[in-house]
Amino acid sequence: MVDNNIRGRLTKKASRLLQQIADNILTTNPNAIFREGDSIMAFADYEIVKTDDQDYEIYRYDTLAVTFNSCRLALAWCIFDKYQKRVDANNLIFLEGQLTRKQSEMMHYRHYINSRKITQMQREITLDRLDIAKDQHQSLKKQIDKCLSVAKYCQQKGFDNETIRPRITAD
Repeated sequence: MVDNNIRGRLTKKASRLLQQIADNILTTNPNAIFREGDSIMAFADYEIVKTDDQDYEIYRYDTLAVTFNSCRLALAWCIFDKYQKRVDANNLIFLEGQLTRKQSEMMHYRHYINSRKITQMQREITLDRLDIAKDQHQSLKKQIDKCLSVAKYCQQKGFDNETIRPRITAD
C-alpha cells in the first residue's frame, strides 16, 4: 500500500517535470507554433492575439507590430519577418488593406443597388462597377494566396535546411 502511494507521487512528479521540459522546449524552439490560451505563440518571438474585433494582433517581443483580419495572414507575416523578407511582409499588409477596401466598396455598391431612390440607369452602372470590383477582389485574393504559398515555402525551406545532415556511409 505504501509502495503504490510512493509510486503514484513519483509518477506525478516525473510527469510534471516532463511537462515543464516540454513547455520550455516549445517556448524556445525557433520553429514551434502552438496555442497558449487565447493566443498563438510562433517561433519563440511572436505572439498572435485574437481581439474582440475579430482581428489578430501580432506582438513581437511584447511590442505590437501589426494587425491582420486573418490568422493565416498573421502567421504568414510572422514567417516573412522571421526570415527578414521585409518586401513580402509589407506586400502582405498592403494586399490585405486593399482586400478590405474592396470588400467595403462591394458592400456599398450592393446597398446602393438595393436602394429605391436610384434610376434604372444608375442601377446598371452600379452593377457594372460591382462586377469590376468583384473581379478585382478575386485578383487580390489570388495575390494573397500566392503570398501565403511563398510564406509556406520559406518555412518549409527552413525546416529542410535544419534537418538535412550529411550522412556517414558505410564502406
